[in-house]
Order: sequence, then C-alpha cells, then structure tokens
Amino acid sequence: MMQVIKYNIEHKAQWDAFVKQSDNFSFLFYRDYMEYHSDRFTDLSLMLFEKGKLKCLLPANSANGIFYSHQGLTFGSMIHEPHLTYEKADLYLTHFISFLSEKDITQMLVKSQPFFYTSSLNQIQYYLFSHHQLQQEKPEIGAFIHCANHEFPKSSIEKRKLRLADFYVDEDNSLDEFWRILEENLKQQHGSKPVHTKEEIKNLVKLFPDNIKLFTIRNVATKKIDAGTLLFDNGSVVKMQYIATSNDGRANRAIHAMYYLFISQYKKTKTYIDMGTCMTDDDVNTSLLYLKQRFGAEVYNTERFTLAIQ
Repeated sequence: MMQVIKYNIEHKAQWDAFVKQSDNFSFLFYRDYMEYHSDRFTDLSLMLFEKGKLKCLLPANSANGIFYSHQGLTFGSMIHEPHLTYEKADLYLTHFISFLSEKDITQMLVKSQPFFYTSSLNQIQYYLFSHHQLQQEKPEIGAFIHCANHEFPKSSIEKRKLRLADFYVDEDNSLDEFWRILEENLKQQHGSKPVHTKEEIKNLVKLFPDNIKLFTIRNVATKKIDAGTLLFDNGSVVKMQYIATSNDGRANRAIHAMYYLFISQYKKTKTYIDMGTCMTDDDVNTSLLYLKQRFGAEVYNTERFTLAIQ
C-alpha cells in the first residue's frame, strides 16, 4: 500500500536522512536549504510511503494553483533510493499525480535534474514524464566536465596565454568583495541581480560550511579579486553557482585563468564539475558555451515538463 502525504516540520529529520542516502543526492534538498526562503514560497513538498516506509520525495511549492518542483531550487524531480526500477518509479509518479488531482492544483511543473547528479546515472524519470504526458517546455543546455575523461584542449589552454603567473588562488571568506563584483557584473551585462542576496548566502554558508565555498583568483600585483565563483559542493559533483570577473579581470582575461585553475583543482577529487547553464532568456548563449567548451566541457540538457491536472 502506498500513501502520499504533505511534508511538515515534524518530518524534517526523516526527510533529511532520506536525502542523505538517496541516489540523486544534493544538499539543496535538505530542509534547511529549502526553507531559507520560505517567506517567498508556499511549500507543498510531498513524501511517499510504501507499507509505512519512506520511499520517495518530491520537493515542491505551490502558487496560484500550480505545483512546482521547486521554484527556489536549481532543479527538482523525484528524490529516490538507489536501484530504482521502472515499475516503482512509474507507481511513485502516478501516486503523486493522483494526490495532486485531489487538491486545488490545476497544473504540475517539474524541473529535471542533470543526469550526473544521480550516483547510478539513472534516467528513468525523463521517460516517465513523457509517458505520463507531461509536455516539455523551455529546454536548456549547460556545460559539465566528466573529470575522469577530461583533458584541456591544447589549442586553447596554453599556459603562456593564460598568464597564470599573474594570479594566485584564494579560498578565504572575502564574500563582500566578491559579491560587489558579482552584482556589478549582473547589473552591467543583464540589468539583473543575483537570485540570492548576500545575507542569504552568508547564512547558508553558516548552515552548510562544507558545501558552499568561495573560490577566487587574486591579482599578484594588486592583491584584488580579478575573478571567482561561488561553488556548491554536492559530494561527487561540484557546481559553479555564480561566476564573476572585475573590470581589471576582464582586461587581463582572469576568467580564463580561473576556469583553468578551478578545473585543475577539482578534477582531482570530483567525478563531475557542473559549469552551469549557458542560456540568455530562452536562447543559447553561444559565446559563453564556447568559452566553457574551450576548457574541455561537454553539453548536458535540463528540461521542464508540465502537466494539466484534471
């Protein structure tokens, strides 16, 4: 017998314990991360039990009758145990949809998780979404590195071009300095702001000191940050969450050195490096994608699926 219930605070320890041992682990699914912006979203996360045992999670929120998986997260989908069979996955999704059909929900929207976040590389959910007639919308592409197979292309990664002697890696806590550069970048280039506020990131760093870190390269001459990224460490996968470069950094191509040094460091200890999406609104940012591919990155797809709930 399967039962779907809505998450509440009493289930926090059980939820987090399941996330920790799940096949598609990400610390983004821990409740402390999901709830740092609880004032912006109405949580409608779901838990599925089979014979009284927790078997699957669906992080989500609702707004205006629409069920989202979850608007405050980079990606979502069903969180499940390793070795998930097709039959079980189909049953889980069927029960989630049935539960929503009994609520005041008119539409379900799911953001897929990149395949390399699953330890088994299980991609059952992609097929299931289509099988249950979820319509694909707004596909996006990103760049990633499979560390075991990675090599820097010799034609574009000559050290003399990177001017590595001009920089040094700094992994201190200079978030204020980096955030000023990031905000200026986004304002100048896109007329936008970071999704997170600086205060939110500082709080999340306190909650997840082993998962959220700052990686910057400083100029040897000026000692200032010329480029950097905020990284999200998910164990076998490290993600470049925000990337920014100063005006001086743009002049001396510091972003190229940052990519090289970041990849060189983390390819030794990680299975994958997620270099983020390469989109501008609904179109591919070809120059950004080309830059990442010059450092040996490959392309992955992320997709959104929607379903009208009867």
